[in-house]
Amino acid sequence: MSLTKTEGMPVKSSKPPESPSAHFRRMDRREWWLWSAAVAVTLVLAFGLASFLLPGLSKLPGLGGVDSDEITFLMLPQVVRALLGLVLIFDIYTLYQQLQIHRIRRELVRREELFRLISENAADLIAVVDIQGNRIYNSLSYEKVLGYSAEELRNSSSFEQIHPEDREGVKEAAQEARVSGIGRPMEYRIRHKDGTWRTLESTASVIRNTKGEPEKLVVVNRDVTDRKSAAEALRRSEANFRSVIVDAPYGIFRANLSGEFLMVNAALEKMLGYGSQEELLEANLAKSIYRYPAEHQKINELFLRDKHFKDVEVEWKRKDGAFITVRCSGWPVKDESSTYIEVFAEDVTERRVLERQLRMAQKMEAVGRLSGGIAHDFNNLLGVIIGYIQVMKRSLVPGNSSYEYAEEIEKASQRAVSLTRQLLAFSRQQVLEPIILNLNTLVSDMEKMLPRLIGEDIQLNLLLDPAIGQVKADPGQIEQVVMNLAVNSRDAMPDGGKLTIQTANAELDAAFAREHAGSIPGQYVMLAVTDTGTGMDPETQAQIFEPFFTTKDRDKGTGLGLATVYGVVKQSSGYIAVDSEKGKGASFKIYLPRIEQPVATQSEINQAPLTVRGCETILLVEDAEPLRKLAHMFLRDNGYQVLTAADGSEALQVAAQNAGPIHLLLTDVVMPGINGRVLAEQLAPLHPAMKVLYMSGYTDSFIAGHGVLEEGLHLLHKPFTEEALMRKVRELLDAGQDGKEKGNRARPETPVLAGRDARSN
Repeated sequence: MSLTKTEGMPVKSSKPPESPSAHFRRMDRREWWLWSAAVAVTLVLAFGLASFLLPGLSKLPGLGGVDSDEITFLMLPQVVRALLGLVLIFDIYTLYQQLQIHRIRRELVRREELFRLISENAADLIAVVDIQGNRIYNSLSYEKVLGYSAEELRNSSSFEQIHPEDREGVKEAAQEARVSGIGRPMEYRIRHKDGTWRTLESTASVIRNTKGEPEKLVVVNRDVTDRKSAAEALRRSEANFRSVIVDAPYGIFRANLSGEFLMVNAALEKMLGYGSQEELLEANLAKSIYRYPAEHQKINELFLRDKHFKDVEVEWKRKDGAFITVRCSGWPVKDESSTYIEVFAEDVTERRVLERQLRMAQKMEAVGRLSGGIAHDFNNLLGVIIGYIQVMKRSLVPGNSSYEYAEEIEKASQRAVSLTRQLLAFSRQQVLEPIILNLNTLVSDMEKMLPRLIGEDIQLNLLLDPAIGQVKADPGQIEQVVMNLAVNSRDAMPDGGKLTIQTANAELDAAFAREHAGSIPGQYVMLAVTDTGTGMDPETQAQIFEPFFTTKDRDKGTGLGLATVYGVVKQSSGYIAVDSEKGKGASFKIYLPRIEQPVATQSEINQAPLTVRGCETILLVEDAEPLRKLAHMFLRDNGYQVLTAADGSEALQVAAQNAGPIHLLLTDVVMPGINGRVLAEQLAPLHPAMKVLYMSGYTDSFIAGHGVLEEGLHLLHKPFTEEALMRKVRELLDAGQDGKEKGNRARPETPVLAGRDARSN
């Protein structure tokens, strides 16, 4: 073997192996020459022997006097004839034997050529090894597959190239083949000449000797490396695909057009609330899943028409009966017999609820910003109008036309005040002063007033559960809720009817929360207002809590009644739901969180002070000049010493110039420059005994957290009357040093969150 260089790499160079047929022809020619020579030698020997015997024949009896040249074969003695016959028979047999050998060799060569052709072109690796594993024969495919030459294979053991981890398994299989005579199929790794490992699929059978003992093993190997790699890649691909399907956060299923499930994933099972995939596979889309079977038919029509559909929203039904909104996208999947729909389903129920809540919040925020922006100035104007009208009425004689005009102006101003407060209520910008109360007591106190509000043609029924718990809410705001709902029911019963107000304990579970967006599971006290009026269709119910939405005729409603109710309930951490059908009345159910605390005692309820007059020094700070003049007049007329300032900076100067004590700071909250809260904090070190009373027309983050007045702060709502101002001033000045007010309503110990805005309808 020599090495030559081709393209810089050493390679083996050798003559191509001689074919069996050429080797046979060369050997056959040599044997024919040998056999021909043997025949010739035997003939020469025979004739030589005959010539040696012929001279003595003439002396034989019966041949005397006969010339030797005249002697024929028949005249020869029997022994000579037998000898010549033997030679001829031997030569004929020799020729026959050569012919048989030639035929047998030719058959062997044909079979060897066939075996060589098979072994050289077979993809499988064929080997014959002895019992010790030494190679006896290896097909040429070994060189093609593993890169080893026949000489390299002959000079090595079959176990040398087998992976160390697989050698014991191969030995065990070989031993098993020796015992049973048939080797079991197995796989093992063998090292390629380039150092990589190839995977072979192998079977072995035993070749026994004449005694029946195992002598050799015939091993047939097949290179399955590529197949194994492809199978492994396919397995990983299927595992990845299955992982995507199984672990997908969205429901994936395959179904036929009749609605039968063929495949579902775990996410779909969870989405629909089934206990197992097998249970879900038994369900039918049209009958058990779709809320409306017509939507299933619509999906099929889209599929048949367009061969796919995308982002189609439908209503589904969970196993527990709850309805969900699902966004579906589907495409066809074909097999040999039919076509199926593969669908990607996403539960968008919560998203749609949040979108509705966001739209509602945006609407309320927009109007809330508007109302908050104008409430300050508008309430200042209303305060001036109402205040001076009341002052004017003092100088007018009742019954006089001017007195009546003044009364009408005051009534209009009060209606404007109510409208402004409704704007603040539904936008949740009013300040609440909640206490622990019992709804039964509150509704019972309103029992005499409500009939006058709803009219004599409407029957009022109270169904009050004596076992209800307490709630924490602003009683004035809850009274406003009941009145607004009663008025709404009255307008829905123009020909009379029945109005029922009911209270009861209630527990909202998770199922209720799923079906009623905005609710949260927990313990509640329910307040229901039910009428027998005209009722509402679903489209109307979807809009009733929106600001300025009304079904009343023009100039007969502001559209703020139910919006106010909604805002108060949400700011009180509650939930409101409506149940109504066209022509069957309506029922509004309010759920307020139930708490285990005692109801506020009678001593904690507001009582008007015996007198509102005083002589203390009050620092009045108000940026609206007309309102400042009016408040100054009210305070001065009631005996107080009044210092006035237009803003915070001026108030600091006035306080610094005042030599005496300042008993009360009466200040607006929102002012240019220094706001009321900062002003109070800066004056507090100079006047530690000074009380502070804020004035504001709407919620301000400086004085109220989440719409609930902070503990220890006092607020006078704008617009205010002289009586309200003087009573509040007197209450605060008469408060003891421990900070508790005489006869004032108990303040909440901790701020209450302003509703559950993130979960609101």
